[in-house]
Amino acid sequence: MSGSKNVRVSLVFALFVAGFFVLAPSIAWSQVLYGSMVGNLKDASGAAVPGAIITITNKETRQVRAATTNEEGGYSVATVQSGTYDVKATKAGFRPMSETSVLVTINNVSRVDFTMQVGGVSESIEVSAQGLSLQTDRAEVRAEITTKTLTDVPVPGQRNYQALFVTIPGIAMNGTPHSVGSNPSRSMSFNANGVNRAANNTRIDGASATNVWLPHIASYVPALESIETVNIVTNSFDAEQGLAGGAAVTVQVRSGSNDLHGAGFWYHMGSWSQSRPFFQPSNQQIPKFVYNQNGGRIGGPVIKNKLFYFAATRGARIAASRRASTPSRLRRCARVI
Repeated sequence: MSGSKNVRVSLVFALFVAGFFVLAPSIAWSQVLYGSMVGNLKDASGAAVPGAIITITNKETRQVRAATTNEEGGYSVATVQSGTYDVKATKAGFRPMSETSVLVTINNVSRVDFTMQVGGVSESIEVSAQGLSLQTDRAEVRAEITTKTLTDVPVPGQRNYQALFVTIPGIAMNGTPHSVGSNPSRSMSFNANGVNRAANNTRIDGASATNVWLPHIASYVPALESIETVNIVTNSFDAEQGLAGGAAVTVQVRSGSNDLHGAGFWYHMGSWSQSRPFFQPSNQQIPKFVYNQNGGRIGGPVIKNKLFYFAATRGARIAASRRASTPSRLRRCARVI
């Protein structure tokens, strides 16, 4: 009896643990890892339009989400994956309305309001989305580093996305601390609004990536080409942020889509591009220093509109003489922006 009882207890415990890991991401990280979309529907007189159907369609994966407006004409779609969406509103007796190319980013609320016009379902009104509007649904102080910035802005040194934090108000960079052995990803440390550098928290796809033994750096730095967007909150944190007193950094890795996309790179830095050390005699050669970093990414569909794949890789090789101060050279290059 005791044996069968222990088996039942173990089975219940295993099911509990499995259920926790399945449900925990959607409960704890949903607002940080994803975005959301809200809005209001009114008619020409300003009255609320309840019972309207709102559908949002991801332009890259064709994933569709739907919601219905409440009695006040409002709707909300939570845990929306970042990307560009087409939004459509329909209700009997009104012309269907749509807005195209609405951008949704992680840890952000996108608002799309409609003023419905009386008419038949055969008539429709389409609005092209304009630039990013002022964030009015959240009080936090935040900044976004989008895919366009990551790919178009030169990132010197080790092509680390953290080097772009210098463009964010209130953040001061401290370079790359520690040796390669204790900081293999060459994570950079920084202060936000004068708060201790150990008070920052970095999440990668919702999971905390803070180094346990060295809390002022991240334990892992994804390849630059693999990053979809970076969200940095520096003040007025929402409750779901947590674990941060200086800056809460959320990194989202790319995913595949219906279109095949890829990129490759080879970054080289050698002695020929370095200045002579200040105290080195003029009759001596510049110390040998060769730094090569290469990698790439690829993503596309496995089953169109249903299943996708994405992969990225990055590698680095350094060859330097003993007289060359490799970490300081890389830190110096990383500070130049």
